[in-house]
Amino acid sequence: MSLITRQLRLAVGRARALAAEPAVRRSINAQHRELRQTHTVLFFSEPPSQIYQLQVWLRPFEALAESGARIGIVVMNALTARQLLQMTGLPVFFSRSMEQVEQRLAKAGTRTICYVNNAQGNFTMLRMNGPLHVHLNHGESEKISMVSNQLKAYDRVAVAGPAAIERIRAHIPRFDPAALVPIGRPQLDGITRTTGLRRLRVLYAPTWEGDSKAMGYSSLETHGVQLLEALAGDERIELRFRPHPKTGDTSAQVGKLLAGLRREYAAHLDPVADPGQSLAESDVAICDISAMAYDAIALNVPLLAVGSQDCELTRRLPADQLLGSAAAGQDLAERVLELGRAGSAGQQELASYFFATTTPGQATELLRRLVCGS
Repeated sequence: MSLITRQLRLAVGRARALAAEPAVRRSINAQHRELRQTHTVLFFSEPPSQIYQLQVWLRPFEALAESGARIGIVVMNALTARQLLQMTGLPVFFSRSMEQVEQRLAKAGTRTICYVNNAQGNFTMLRMNGPLHVHLNHGESEKISMVSNQLKAYDRVAVAGPAAIERIRAHIPRFDPAALVPIGRPQLDGITRTTGLRRLRVLYAPTWEGDSKAMGYSSLETHGVQLLEALAGDERIELRFRPHPKTGDTSAQVGKLLAGLRREYAAHLDPVADPGQSLAESDVAICDISAMAYDAIALNVPLLAVGSQDCELTRRLPADQLLGSAAAGQDLAERVLELGRAGSAGQQELASYFFATTTPGQATELLRRLVCGS
């Protein structure tokens, strides 16, 4: 995607957000969703195109609210606020003014501010003294973005488990490891495994192309067409195709490819909204080196990892669960079917390496201790 096209799209998005502000404020008031006494907030400065980063945390924070914690969400884009009002019953505060945000949080008695990404807007919010600033991120993986030097800015950094601690200590010089708090994956609590009854249900969930070569983990261009052709045409397999919501954001070529694949494989597009639940309903997951792959490990879903990146996941997974170069038709289908039959015994040790806990409910409790206090 060209720089001019991207800037034009951003400008149009900002104009639409400005136009939506009065109606959004009326909706917040009409639904009695104002931020009042709120001890813990999720802060999100991004437009709706990035809302998936926040969405994966809604269920864990709703669970905290149901147990008595005072939870709210602060956003700085009206269109994002409008979507949130439909996604969750949590209180929502919207303002483009950081001064107004700070005043509202001070009045609400906010003690902890949580961040789900590495957005530049976080660093304006970080100027607020008093509250504990906690970085949550939105998934566990070995992407280069997971070892950003930006993590030093936060008081605490929630990580999935031992692997993340090891990774951060190895790649971020002068980082204080005392700031790292392992909590597992609260987003997966409450999810139960249900799989295909008659055919093997296979989820292909490629990540997006990234905003730089270093972040280029997507298999869509290299493997996507062959994977979809091989699996969609096999009567023994029920294929679900779940491309990353940001796919095509930085590459017009990838965007065009995805549009064509969406049309051709419309009957196979994943009908499940929640990514964790989608994995839980799968017999086999085919994923890039992204959060979906690691969540498959946590949920004990047999994983076929795509990509040739040298990382702990590819080093520790059994060789027959790695798909480095594109495999051809029949061989690929048979390989997937065999993985579905054999199961994921080789992944058990990996789960304890990547995640502090996979016991249902424990990750949410660890989250509560971190963001709400003991």
